[in-house]
Amino acid sequence: MNYSRVSDLDIEALRKIIPAERFFYPTTKHYDHDQFNYKKSAPDVAVQPVSNDEVSAVMKYANGHQIPVTVRGNATGLMGANISVDHGIAIDMIKMNKVLEYDPDSLTMTVQAGVRIRDIDEYLADQPFIYVPSPAMKWAAIGGNLNTNAGGMKAVKYGTTREHVRGLTAILADGTQIHCSHKTVKNSSGYDIKDLIIGSEGTLAVVTEVVLRLIPRPRVEKTMLLSFPDIERAISCVPKIFAAGLTPTSVEYFSEEDVDKWEEYSVKKFPVKDGSGYLMIGFDGNDDKLVDGELAEVVNVANENDVSNTLVLTADDPNSQAVWDARSEFETAIQQTTTKMDEADIVVPINKIPLVLKEVRKISEKENVRLPNFGHAGDGNLHIYICCDDYSDDEFAVKKDHVFKALYQVAKDSDGEMSGEHGIGFARKDYFEDFYGSDYVELMSRIKLAFDPNLILNPDKIFPLHVSKQENEVVKN
Repeated sequence: MNYSRVSDLDIEALRKIIPAERFFYPTTKHYDHDQFNYKKSAPDVAVQPVSNDEVSAVMKYANGHQIPVTVRGNATGLMGANISVDHGIAIDMIKMNKVLEYDPDSLTMTVQAGVRIRDIDEYLADQPFIYVPSPAMKWAAIGGNLNTNAGGMKAVKYGTTREHVRGLTAILADGTQIHCSHKTVKNSSGYDIKDLIIGSEGTLAVVTEVVLRLIPRPRVEKTMLLSFPDIERAISCVPKIFAAGLTPTSVEYFSEEDVDKWEEYSVKKFPVKDGSGYLMIGFDGNDDKLVDGELAEVVNVANENDVSNTLVLTADDPNSQAVWDARSEFETAIQQTTTKMDEADIVVPINKIPLVLKEVRKISEKENVRLPNFGHAGDGNLHIYICCDDYSDDEFAVKKDHVFKALYQVAKDSDGEMSGEHGIGFARKDYFEDFYGSDYVELMSRIKLAFDPNLILNPDKIFPLHVSKQENEVVKN
């Protein structure tokens, strides 16, 4: 699409909407990248609204002048979804960071989209209710989590962000404010626009407020750390745990290599060093004896897979914090070992994980590139990191392309999906149609046009639009 660059007249008009202390022109380097630094592209101007009305006014102006808009939170994304590849306006939601309402009687909490996950945790720290989704990046904004339908480490029992959003307020491309659902548990009232916006990576609307579902805080939380002689025996244990009738909150897998890299990065010692494959399994509940009974069942299952060591950790055990810190910092630890890094977060049925990991090793050997990995064994979401090491930028670009194509083919052959929680963004857009097919992309293009006829919201993300440049109509390839 041909978008307008922001002109002096546009700057003058936008300054009337957003005051100088929250207006950035020209923009700083802060706005030209996300956490992975995969691609750099700066917006012409960045604004920090504090209200729905300000967001609405900015969108109305941008839509009327064909200026692209990209929404940002704390820039913890990895797929380039918040990068302004077509420049234009960046709406920085960092100032919309208030808790608007805590309503324990309806088991909800309403927040602005710029509130961080850690802010929510701190707000609820002395309350009998919690917000469950637990992504590793606690400084991520809830709006970003919603836009990628982030899962985190408790998705096995509690589901992803989508299951914990009761309602939302969003601003459409033309500035219209809409309210999708509210505080009810059920809704069978027409199309569920809320769930359509969740996971759309900012391409359909600007989410400004979110009604979160809360649950009673479990009285007991325990983690079991299991080590196995190899990763295959660790992973093959997972379906057996579910077959035993157990419902853990989390089931994480990682390798001895991941632990070694974390120890080098953190200058700390991991509580258990006995084996090559690890499972970290969490349970919660309100009865200590029942939770202990579930942990004992896990040990019985693990013994059938030649478990090397078992360690039970209560929530207040210092070793428990070390284990969870390690799991949260594996990505950063791996990033410190290489000159550049990229990631695939494919998701497959849990029984296919061992086969997928074998294919990952084959791809690593064929392409002669390191592919360290760990992930959510309980829901099949694998985080596979492609390390540049000594390759030049051009060589690494070729290696990455080969690896991504191979990994996505493995995921497709395994009845999986391209992404479990990080989204597609700009970084993986070019692989999307090959994975899902042109008919699927055509349908998504129609949805995009219904929300955003001028195609100004977060362009060049997720999938290639099947749209005529002249008429903005969906066309078949």
